[in-house]
Amino acid sequence: MLILLIALPLLTGLAAALPFPSRRGRLTFLLTMQIIETALVVWTLVSGRSYATNIWHLTESLTIAMKLDGVAAVFSVLTAVAWLLALIYSVEYMSHSQNEARFYVFLFLSEGMLLGTALSADFVSMYVFYELTSLCSMPLVLHELTHDAVTGAMKYLYYSIGGAFFVLFGIVVLYTNTSTLDFAPGGTLIAGQHTGLELLAVFFVVLGFGTKAGLFPMHNWLPSAHPVAPAPASALLSGIITKAGVIGIIRVLYFIAGPSVLRGTWVQTACLLLALGTVFMGSMLAYGERDFKKRLAYSSISQISYVLTALFLLTEDGLTGGLLQVFFHAWAKIGLFLIAGVIIHLAGLRNVEDFRGLGRRLPVTFLCLVFVSLSLVGIPPFGGFVSKWAISLAALDGLGGPLAYLVPAVLLVSALLTAGYLFAPIVSGFFPGEGFTGEPRLREPPAMTLPLVVLAAVCLVLGLFPDRLTALFQSLAAQVL
Repeated sequence: MLILLIALPLLTGLAAALPFPSRRGRLTFLLTMQIIETALVVWTLVSGRSYATNIWHLTESLTIAMKLDGVAAVFSVLTAVAWLLALIYSVEYMSHSQNEARFYVFLFLSEGMLLGTALSADFVSMYVFYELTSLCSMPLVLHELTHDAVTGAMKYLYYSIGGAFFVLFGIVVLYTNTSTLDFAPGGTLIAGQHTGLELLAVFFVVLGFGTKAGLFPMHNWLPSAHPVAPAPASALLSGIITKAGVIGIIRVLYFIAGPSVLRGTWVQTACLLLALGTVFMGSMLAYGERDFKKRLAYSSISQISYVLTALFLLTEDGLTGGLLQVFFHAWAKIGLFLIAGVIIHLAGLRNVEDFRGLGRRLPVTFLCLVFVSLSLVGIPPFGGFVSKWAISLAALDGLGGPLAYLVPAVLLVSALLTAGYLFAPIVSGFFPGEGFTGEPRLREPPAMTLPLVVLAAVCLVLGLFPDRLTALFQSLAAQVL
């Protein structure tokens, strides 16, 4: 079954390159296959069965193997549902795009590789799928073939390769010293018996995977790649594909090294400081940016480091808060990039200073912008508040000394900056001020607004009723630690 979950989007992507009688025929096929894929992922999870399989033996001890656990389940559901919403949105958005078939080829190939990353049973398997995810998603950035698109895609590729070398160094060191790279809850290193080289290897792996997640100093590809990619690709890059780095960091911290080994070491302190610095830096850069998509790219740098900050706490509560932030950030940021795509596609605007009165021309889009922005800022009763409150409490309970108070302080300052760079275009959009003559309302296609309404509703409803979701992630964190 796990092989089918990965193979189906890969085969769908290859089939998308075939000649179809019409665009409608191709889109009908792709939507049908994605609905089937989403249903299979959900059925696999709710069936309650334990799935594990070996795909290929590289050597006697190194294999490409798949295994379904709680972490894999969370990321698989996020991936399948996000791809379905982005695909529905792309029906209208990509209608006038050249090389549309090529876009769908790499969209589905990226989904298959990302699912492989999430479902990997060991470090080697994950590394292979992680690298293939980078290679398959890079053409999504390149799609428009403009100078900026080529530059952004190359930067994305170069940074990904650089991060991969850091990860590869860690794999070699850890395998040499432990003779196993299988994922085991709690980790395989033993406290008191590790060496300084192993700690250095863990730090390099975190830095390598942090490249995909936008961790300083490996973050600079995001503001170059996100603005030039088509809106559905930007949404998935920010909301889901960057989470491949989060998956890798969870696996190395909680399934290879182990929290008990790393807690209190220089690795934890260094990682926390890098994450907090990235949170603040990303928010500051977003606040000063005028291009809306580039503003959202800097925002992604900041918001994903909320997740990393929680993970670096190395506690059960920290892992719970991190998973909640993964969940709520994904829906809010996918919604924001899709909204940016609506504004570009229908109004032809990118600069936030030009959004004056746009809320009256695109009322559904801007109402959804209000909802997802409130969630991203972390204002109750929206979902972002649940995750950020959990991270702050986890820091106060799990850390000692100044760091215990530095974490919630940085998160609060970042939230204020986030409110500043998201609420300003909303206010000018709905309240243009005196002297505004106004323009006619634009038609908002249902294929573009339906995903926005769904995402906005998720941010609100699960923020109002977060107990089951929180309990689920708490149970998962307890199993891991």
